[in-house]
Amino acid sequence: MPSTWKFVDRPEEVHSTLLDMNDGADWRTSSEDFNISPPPVNRSLVRNALIDGGILTAASYDLRELQFTVRLHGETEAQRVSQLKAFEKELAKPANLLMYQSQLHDRPVFFRTLRSDSFELDTQFVPGSVWQIKASIAAEPYAIGIRRDLAPIAVANDPAAVTNPTRFDIQGIVGDGPTPAFVRIDDLGDETTIVLAQRTINNPTALTNWVQAESGTMGVDTATFNAPATFSGTPNRGTRTTFATNNLVSRRITVTVPTASSSEALRGRYRVFVRASVDAAADDSTFLMRWERFGPAFAPGPTVTVTIPNGEFRLVDLGILEVPTATTAPSSIGYSALPPGFVDEELAIHASRIAGTGALDLDYVYLMPADERLCSVQQVRANGFLILDGPNDSTYGMAAGSTPFGLVRTIDNGGGLVPRIGGLPMLVPGVSNRWYLLTSRALSDTRTVEISYWPRWLDVATA
Repeated sequence: MPSTWKFVDRPEEVHSTLLDMNDGADWRTSSEDFNISPPPVNRSLVRNALIDGGILTAASYDLRELQFTVRLHGETEAQRVSQLKAFEKELAKPANLLMYQSQLHDRPVFFRTLRSDSFELDTQFVPGSVWQIKASIAAEPYAIGIRRDLAPIAVANDPAAVTNPTRFDIQGIVGDGPTPAFVRIDDLGDETTIVLAQRTINNPTALTNWVQAESGTMGVDTATFNAPATFSGTPNRGTRTTFATNNLVSRRITVTVPTASSSEALRGRYRVFVRASVDAAADDSTFLMRWERFGPAFAPGPTVTVTIPNGEFRLVDLGILEVPTATTAPSSIGYSALPPGFVDEELAIHASRIAGTGALDLDYVYLMPADERLCSVQQVRANGFLILDGPNDSTYGMAAGSTPFGLVRTIDNGGGLVPRIGGLPMLVPGVSNRWYLLTSRALSDTRTVEISYWPRWLDVATA
């Protein structure tokens, strides 16, 4: 039986009650027929006469039905009519929040309900004294808990940094299922792009997803050089391709990436980025670039065109790479539930110059995990903060001096749109959530990332 069963205005400890259906006086929710069972599962199955049973290809939770009985104890019939109208008003809203807390738990949950009109009214339950309503309300699959705010995290834009080097780990997420994150990042400045990804599978903490360009094998017209402090590494070094003898799309460097301390962590889908520059003494130059897997599983990637202004850096997106590249591998060995391991493979970067006279300087090769969630967001114009609003699946700027959940919540609509490609990150309970963050800003840049989330629960909050 619920100790709290009421419609409220927001899913917070401090909220306004819209309709309390269990106040112990005029409203009383009965323990009879009270049902908040988990939602049914929608399954996509492939069945035919060629296989025993069937193959599950997809599954997700359906909407749920909250079933309960509430009794109206208004002293007069006019008061009971007024109660009924208040109840109908809450059910008629396109979306609402129904707060539930059992007698056995000290944390509430909030069901996000949908417009419903399914209820039975008995005006003679106790003639002349009590009316009874048996209701069934549609709701989203998960209830949400009270918002959790994580400690701010300072993320370095240099993958060789000592602390949070373009990645960080989030532990201790609670709930019964993955939940969208609300992310606030301090101002990136005009025309800045961020790439944000997550990985929670295949032992992500064992993975090394990047490599310094100078650590590889040099190809045609390419050599290492002593680079300025704008390059990653200690000492700062990079590779320079002059195109002096060969301007075809040819192999310029070969590196081994990704690598891992446990070989099952190599498996995955990655988006290949190369941090590239043109010397300040040259002119703006345009290049054709691509990646190549070679050896037993020769596989070239897409060819992209990139123009790099002199003295500037670009994060060049070379498309998707699969590991293993050209092998069908099971998710586990036999029925053992043990994941397969994989061997390191070499990755080559090809390049050709099609305009300008500048040499191509490479800093590092970075494989951004893309098998779960990955998004690219551009901040068109400087503002106070960049917001990745997972619950609303949207991105926008927030003006300086604003706080997302405080008294001043000004969206910087004057800053224009905040274009985005890809899916915003989710937080997965019970595992280590590793997030990766690259920006097009200077290597020395550090971004402060603030994350909030509302845990998702199937019935009651256990933490």
